[in-house]
Amino acid sequence: MTGSSDQPRGGRALHPPLTDFPIAAYIFAAAFDVISAIGGPHRSWATQLWHAGTFVLIGGLALCLLTMLSGFVDLLRFPVSRPRVNRLIAAHVATMAGVFMIGAGDIAWRLSEYQTQSSTPAGILLLSLLAAAGVSAGAACGGTLVFRHGVGVTAVRNPGGAEPVPPVRAAVVATPDQAARHRLRRGR
Repeated sequence: MTGSSDQPRGGRALHPPLTDFPIAAYIFAAAFDVISAIGGPHRSWATQLWHAGTFVLIGGLALCLLTMLSGFVDLLRFPVSRPRVNRLIAAHVATMAGVFMIGAGDIAWRLSEYQTQSSTPAGILLLSLLAAAGVSAGAACGGTLVFRHGVGVTAVRNPGGAEPVPPVRAAVVATPDQAARHRLRRGR
């Protein structure tokens, strides 16, 4: 089985299914914090949202550790030797590592203020918004790696036949002869 990067490999990427909850956790924590800050310290629901954001972020950060570990394993399993893709991989890794560090700092600050604040403090709100923006940018990089460049995409077998289904990007990496034949079939 071969995929769209340069070396043969087998199996599927491990970390994409694990990314959904950490991304959602950063986004929900930021949303809860915005609503809590708008509600202010005199509303009981603002306190509940501030605390909910803390719990969601703790859960998201815990699963983020597993996601980053599996992402590192995928990085080793699916080597890429295309400079442009390597730069995008580096941007994705750096962004997500930065988001993880911001999230860890956010949780540490939250836990130190947990009993003394009745709504989200402005500094913590800023960290939550920064983490949500960062995770969105990192997720966009990861999506581009998979859907535009085919990183981690492997050929799969047809359920009814022995012929493998080509990877998602197979048509893009066609030889000039294949491209010419394709244009002729389409009438161009």
